Amino acid sequence: MSEMPVWYDSLQNAFTFDNIPLIIAAIVAFIFGYLEYVWSFKLIRRENKAPYPVWMHTFYWAHDSSWAVIMFLAGMRTGYWFFWVVSIALLVWNLFEVYNLYKVITVERQEVFGDYVKGEVTQRKAIELIAIQLVAMYMLVNVLIGFMGEGSIMQWFLFTNMLIASAPGILWRKRGTQFNSSRGTSKGLAIIILLGTINTFLPNANMWVLSMPEVFSTPIFYLTGVVFIAIAVWNLIYVFRLPDKKPSADMPNPVW
Repeated sequence: MSEMPVWYDSLQNAFTFDNIPLIIAAIVAFIFGYLEYVWSFKLIRRENKAPYPVWMHTFYWAHDSSWAVIMFLAGMRTGYWFFWVVSIALLVWNLFEVYNLYKVITVERQEVFGDYVKGEVTQRKAIELIAIQLVAMYMLVNVLIGFMGEGSIMQWFLFTNMLIASAPGILWRKRGTQFNSSRGTSKGLAIIILLGTINTFLPNANMWVLSMPEVFSTPIFYLTGVVFIAIAVWNLIYVFRLPDKKPSADMPNPVW
């Protein structure tokens, strides 16, 4: 993998303990990321449906594990605390994805893969299909990291936030159209995603611009923010228009 030292240098110069605004912005960004998965756990456990499509789980697994290793190796080379912290945080996220994919295999497999498999989707078939996706996602993530350079962690964090702001809405609409149901969706999650997206592009106060203004403080960055915030708002409005959830025998405690 090629290395782009200037990006590593920018991160080491920016993430210092006396740079309080950046430290706070980073903590807030990571909190939003974790909250988006806490709601995913709540939905799959209480409603037997996750809010994210399976390909997002396989992509994030490949992304988080690949960058956890890259950041670990960068920490080994430099001894810089930020790389160690990011590596550990990504490892935790990776464990979240293991749990989500376990639930796809054990709970969601028929809905997720039923359109592509004749008859019943067995656990073995679900594992096979997920494994194929994982191999493809690992190749996709790592070839792009190779092109962009292993110092492009902040660019990839931005991409993952843009993805979660937009892609889940497609699944939510599919369920709403097919079943006229809000099961597997959540008003609370849609609000969290919107707030997390706003935080990502908050002018002069987001983790990206505060850490690497030479890369992110650009008109296209903020224009992108306007577009993805609008998409998150659109998804939020859709969720609020879905029928209210009612407790049932198989869903006694639905998620708001």
